[in-house]
Amino acid sequence: MTDQIIAVDLGGTQARAALCDAEGKILDRYAQSANAVAGVEAVYTSVVETIRRVATDLAQIRGIGVGVPGPVGPWQGIIHEAPNLAGMVDFPIKARLEKDFGIPTFVGNDANLAAMGEHRFGAGRGVSHMIYITISTGIGGGIIVDDQLLLGWRGFAGEVGHQTLDANGPLCNCGNIGCLEVLAAGPAIERTAREALRAGRESKMNAMVGGDVERVTGAIISRAALEGDPLAKGIYERAAFYIGLGLVSLLHNFDTQVFVIGGGVAIHAWDLIYPTMSQVLVKHAFPSMSKGVRIVPAQLGDDVVLLGAAALVNEKLQMSK
Repeated sequence: MTDQIIAVDLGGTQARAALCDAEGKILDRYAQSANAVAGVEAVYTSVVETIRRVATDLAQIRGIGVGVPGPVGPWQGIIHEAPNLAGMVDFPIKARLEKDFGIPTFVGNDANLAAMGEHRFGAGRGVSHMIYITISTGIGGGIIVDDQLLLGWRGFAGEVGHQTLDANGPLCNCGNIGCLEVLAAGPAIERTAREALRAGRESKMNAMVGGDVERVTGAIISRAALEGDPLAKGIYERAAFYIGLGLVSLLHNFDTQVFVIGGGVAIHAWDLIYPTMSQVLVKHAFPSMSKGVRIVPAQLGDDVVLLGAAALVNEKLQMSK
């Protein structure tokens, strides 16, 4: 039996597939539009087509792993709902792919699989307890306990971005108030900057956008902050403060060894957020629990879900032996 695996990362914009070996090396890859606007069957067809493009010899494939956004039934392989894939509700993607390809297929939430990828192949290698957090348009994550992904009784565990950190905070897209996501994700950083500029705060960001506040983006804010702009630096420090509080809660609940932080916002602004979030962790966590805990940047970049899907297949097939 070969060790080749097909890994799939299904997002709201793209369906991506990779041919991987058991050690996490990507041998081939292909991506195409997810065709989300065309409906559920069009999305599924995109997934099938990406798999066929990298799996030239199905007899060599030992398993398919699929990472999908939103709540997933990992044991049944059902996408319960996918916020960026309208209409994909209770979709049996595992059963459909196994019928079409005749290959064992395993499914997981994309952020959970990203945690598995970093644990197996990235910044979490060698530790048994790890929490992965991705900070980008939203905030998600996954929790590794005793080398195993924590799923919860329905498979929904690891929604780290929806801890309530401010009971009087803004309304989150999830319907809750004051979530970490609505306080510290990319859109929150941009919203805070625009509100401050509309209120008349001085900042070099005004000149960068020609006075048009609506043109303020995360890239503009981080550039201004790295150039020493006090307002922009303060906005990142505010976001990092809330991220740090989130880490404190997670540490107190799970006694983890390492926090692996990924996502575009975190990686591109690491020097702006790391000092504050690490200081908050030390200041507000029990000293005995924060001692020795590390906060490190993720290593796998855009391939993290693909490699997590490969890790999922490895784990499931190893368990079945």
